[in-house]
Amino acid sequence: MDKKSMDFLAKVSFIEGISLIVLVFVAMPLKYILGYKIATMIFGSIHGILWLLFLYALYTARKKNGLDNSFTVKMLVFSVIPFGLIPMEKMIKDFNGKIEKKEKEGELVNA
Repeated sequence: MDKKSMDFLAKVSFIEGISLIVLVFVAMPLKYILGYKIATMIFGSIHGILWLLFLYALYTARKKNGLDNSFTVKMLVFSVIPFGLIPMEKMIKDFNGKIEKKEKEGELVNA
């Protein structure tokens, strides 16, 4: 189990989630209500790069921690929903709790 990869996933998923919220609730209204097409070009590009970084972080965490398909699919679905970062944070926190519990059990066994 690799807690570093899960921490990286938590940070990236939070930033990516914020970028989606900004894109949907700031940039898109600027484009469609006020006519500023540049807003979606800028924020859309930033969000796209962050989403690719999120995919990399999810792949790395899955590979290093043996995440199951259910966890991975849920993370992917939540990554495209505004405010999906809230359940993603909870899922990652719960998984990190399992890692810490296993580490403590291992320490007791090795002691």
